[in-house]
Amino acid sequence: MTPAASADHGARPALRVEVARLVPVDASVAYAWVADPRTHPRWIPLTRLDGGAASGPVVGDPFTMVTGLGVARGRRGVVDRMVVEELTSPSTATGRVGRTRVRKRGPVLLGDAGFDVVPLDASRCRVVWWEEAYLAGPWPRRLAAGAAAPFLRLMMHVSLARLHRRLAPRSR
Repeated sequence: MTPAASADHGARPALRVEVARLVPVDASVAYAWVADPRTHPRWIPLTRLDGGAASGPVVGDPFTMVTGLGVARGRRGVVDRMVVEELTSPSTATGRVGRTRVRKRGPVLLGDAGFDVVPLDASRCRVVWWEEAYLAGPWPRRLAAGAAAPFLRLMMHVSLARLHRRLAPRSR
């Protein structure tokens, strides 16, 4: 975790949790998977899309993810309402980093989160999942962010490993 300034709170520091993974595909392929919330349940465990994102990511689109045991079978879980704030496609030719950023609107988590997709060459990129999120409630933000960080970091590691397995070319 590192201190960072959250976009919605000016210079007030938020804790940043960040996990990166080398993925053996072109940056545009990885970006398509991480930018589109409709793909997230395919590689983020214990998660379902519960509303929004009907046609893919567009800046300003709200969507809701639900995380927890049995959510794929309709059980209740932790509701995470978000809105897409930024979408920048990566470019391997120019070295432009792709970025998707969302604002978390509660009711449990608040703050910002996103993915940076760093092109390395035509067949590899680095996917960086970052969160500047904190638990909503009466607690001081840094305390609430510190409480959420271990769970976020674990979920991010597991999820990016699953993304890697899903996108890695199959040997013949």
